[in-house]
Amino acid sequence: MNQRDRNLRTPISPGQRVARYGLLTALALVAGYLEMLIPLPVGIPGVKLGLGNAVVLFALARMGARPAFYLMLAKVLCSALLFSNPQVLMFSLAGGLLSWLVMAAAVRFTPLSEVGVSVLGGVAHNAGQLAIVALVLSPHTALAAAPVLGISGVVCGALIGLVLRGVLAAIPEGDLHE
Repeated sequence: MNQRDRNLRTPISPGQRVARYGLLTALALVAGYLEMLIPLPVGIPGVKLGLGNAVVLFALARMGARPAFYLMLAKVLCSALLFSNPQVLMFSLAGGLLSWLVMAAAVRFTPLSEVGVSVLGGVAHNAGQLAIVALVLSPHTALAAAPVLGISGVVCGALIGLVLRGVLAAIPEGDLHE
């Protein structure tokens, strides 16, 4: 595609938009399912790599905040229906919402790289889950899990950010913006 064609992008059709969201949602669900198969040796529930979040980050980087929000919601709701229960839905939704909010703000208002945004998202996701743990279960349980979840948010966020950096470099930007 030459520069003139890029400047004259046509809006995508509703069918193309639905197909794009469907594909990314399916990818996020498969990534989330795969990470359930990878046990992490920490012994605290809720510690995950965040592979599904890489897809949300991709959408945030290439499509914008609103599409990434819709994708995050679809990922959380479908994952809960397919792989877990209503209690897990509360934790995932709180973590997903806070993570999306922090990452969208970081992309818009800071010069952070994909890795930095991903680290913030990982820490925010765990903070959202801990807030629900404190409200629903016990503040003491949340405080006890906070150090491990904080560290895992940084480490896993950095790894997912590095993966995202490679994916963004490998896939041409094209016209994914809506």
